[in-house]
This record gives sequence, C-alpha cells and structure tokens, in this order.
Amino acid sequence: MHLSKLPLEILDSILSDLDRHTDLIALALAAKEFFRIVVPRHSEYRVLQIRHRFPGLWAHLAKRADLSRNIREIHICQKNDQAIIEHYPKALVSSAMPEGMLDLWNEEKERVRNFLVVMGYMEQLKTFQWDFRYDAGSLYMSSEQELQLLGSLSKIASIERLVLAGDLQCLSPSAKNHTFQSVCAWNMHNLQDLTLMGNVWSSPAALPSLKYVLKQSSQLKRLQIPIEAIGICDFVIPTLRQLSLFLQSGTTSNLIKQWNVFLENHPLLEDLWCNPSSTMVLPRNGLTKLKRLSIERNFLDSFQDAEKVPESIECLQYTSFRFNTGVVPPSRCNFGKLKKLYLLTVKAEEELYAIAASCPALTWLHIHECVKFELDVWLDFLSSFPDLEVFRGPGIWISVEDDNNMMHIAIMKLVQRCMKLRELDHRSVHGKRGRHRNIVINKTQMDDGLHVGYEVQRPRTR
Repeated sequence: MHLSKLPLEILDSILSDLDRHTDLIALALAAKEFFRIVVPRHSEYRVLQIRHRFPGLWAHLAKRADLSRNIREIHICQKNDQAIIEHYPKALVSSAMPEGMLDLWNEEKERVRNFLVVMGYMEQLKTFQWDFRYDAGSLYMSSEQELQLLGSLSKIASIERLVLAGDLQCLSPSAKNHTFQSVCAWNMHNLQDLTLMGNVWSSPAALPSLKYVLKQSSQLKRLQIPIEAIGICDFVIPTLRQLSLFLQSGTTSNLIKQWNVFLENHPLLEDLWCNPSSTMVLPRNGLTKLKRLSIERNFLDSFQDAEKVPESIECLQYTSFRFNTGVVPPSRCNFGKLKKLYLLTVKAEEELYAIAASCPALTWLHIHECVKFELDVWLDFLSSFPDLEVFRGPGIWISVEDDNNMMHIAIMKLVQRCMKLRELDHRSVHGKRGRHRNIVINKTQMDDGLHVGYEVQRPRTR
C-alpha cells in the first residue's frame, strides 16, 4: 500500500515521529496529499522560539493537545534579544483567544495557566529553554507554579537540553522548605546539556536540589553553572565532557581555587570555559583530552610544572596571552593543531609573527583589538595560514583608516593570498543585533577563470 493511502490517523502518527523540519518539508513537497497533512499541522509544530508574550498562542496550544505534543523545542527568550528569530505556529492560531480581551494582570494569569497546561502535553520535547533573568515579557510565576513546571519537566524522559536562566522563587532562602526531590521525580534520563543561571543556584538553600539534579542526570555531558556555586566542587559527574563557569555576581580567588578539586575529579573534560579563573591550575591528571579552552593566563602558565598536559588543543579563547613572551615552552603547550583562536589584544608585530609560528593550522582567528599595522603586515600575517577561512576584528579596517575603497583593494589582495578565506568583519554594526556585519566572499569558477566577489550581510541569527 502506498504511504498516502494509509488512514489519516496512522499517517499522522508516523509523521509525529519525524523530528526535523527539513524532513517534513521534503515530504510535503513530494505529493499534494502529504502537503495537506504536513502543512501546517506538523511543519509549524516542531520548534517554538519566542521573545514576546503571545497569550493567544498559549491559549491555542492549550486547546490543541494533538498539536502541542509534537513540539520538540521550546525557547522562551528575552524580549530585547534581537538576535533571536521567532518561530511559532500562525496558520491555525486565529481561532485562539483574541489579544487584549482581558486586562494585563488577568491576561498574564491566564497565559501562565495555559503554558502549564501545554507543558503537561509534552511527549517528545527535547529542548526547553526559559530565560527569565530580567522578567520583561517572560512568565510571571508563583513558587507553586514554578514547582508545577519543574514537576512537568521532570516527567519528560525525552529532554536532552535544559536551560533555566533566572532566580526560581521556589528555591530562594525565603521560600518554604521545598526541594526538587520532594516534588520532582526528575526522570530526565536523556538529559545531556544543563544550563543554570541566577544567583539562587549558588545559595546554600538551593544546594540540596542542585546536587539531587546532578545525581539524577546520569547522562550529563555539558554543564554551565555560576562559578559561585562552589557547593558542588567535590561532586563527580562521570559522563561530563564540557564545563562552563561564569561570573554571576561576585567571587574571590579563594573561591575560584576550590574548582581545582572539580577539575581533578573530571580527567576526561574536553571543553573548559571559565571566567574569571585567576587561581585555577592544570590538575595532576593533565586534562589530556582537552580540546577547547577559554581561560586566563595562569592556567597555561601551570603547564610548565605539570606532569601531563592536554595532547591537542583545537580552540583557544585567551584574553591576556602573549605568544612572543616565551612563558610557556612549546614543548609543554602544543598549538600545532589549534583551529580557532580568540585574542583580546595584539600590540606588536612580533606577536603576529609568534602566532603564525605557533599556530600554523588556524582556520578561524579573532583579534578583538590591536594597534595600527601596515596593510602589507596583515597580508603577510594572514597568508601564513593556508587553511584560514574566517578572520574577525578591526585590524584591516584600522590599516586602511576605515576607507571603503581602500578596503575593497585590501580584500582583493587578501583573497589572492588566502585561497580559503570566506568571511571578514565589516566595520559597521547591525543596530538591532549589536554585532558587526559580515563580509562574505564568493568565489565562482568560470570558463575564463576564477571570479571573486563579496557582499555585506547581517550577522547571523540564532
């Protein structure tokens, strides 16, 4: 029997198992019969990413469990995050609650109630992100409603990524004596990526809940958490491969130092992102599997006395390192396989030469600030990386004094010497997204030779 001849209920059930939007669209384009079923019933109900309140949307989803249960990702983002492109159902929402029928307070109460109802429908949700750090446009929940949400999330076994960005009232010191383990089974056996932001996560009141969550997350590979949350420094997560520590409110060098115990207990880490990290050092195990590193200078300095060091670092984000200082001998810090490098400042030509000598395999380079170098210096420097694809930063613009005509000449010279180069920073900043526009280089092989052009594009969205 042809797939299109199957009963609608069976075909709908089959389509519900397709995660990717591209697969759904490909099927919709195959035949009119598939198009009628896929669009919009499935095509608009896989990813929900919003910055605005949309009370009518939540009212619609609360009435349509048959549609809501197919959502795979929910991202509730900050209203002022212009880099976010919103994705949400539109075609079938017209019958939902009209906007503005209730006063704002009652409308918000109704929106939260509908949201909690929708979360109870989730069967195949893989990603849940809720950013309520600054409240604007987010969900205003009571402690009891927060616990209801956490209870719903803890029952969704399919969740792989969870982001809670903000201070949960239910875990604050002033809240009733609630802990996650008293209200949540935390049945997220597939959870691999956990991000917790907010001062509450570093408070003693939340520590039992935090440890409970980490203990129950047996497949956790990536953890992003405030550096102030030192209560878990002695905790061991066997599957952890990526650790990101960020400054939430304030800390001291003695508190940072306590994370050295955590590093010692996790020798298989591949990613380490920590700021600040003034008293963190390479542990005795050497973190030999480390591939991506964002750290302060003292951490690399500790390579000198370590018995073991990382075998192959591929990505380095480093604010204060000087490649020409010779502080870390090359034998102790091999950058020969480094692919991506971010530096805050470069102040001398000698540093450029040292970078070229130390990191010959770079494909991506970002120098945030630099003094003025002659254009030929940049051409010689960048052409020393045969695989370079992306160069970010104002360096070339400074050398041509922000002159568009001179920059055009510089780009044409650069693409002749950097054959794989495909992207540079433009000097202008996109107003809403707050990032530099991109100069995207296009190369086309024609009968009469290679044609090179470029265009200025907006920074990419997320």
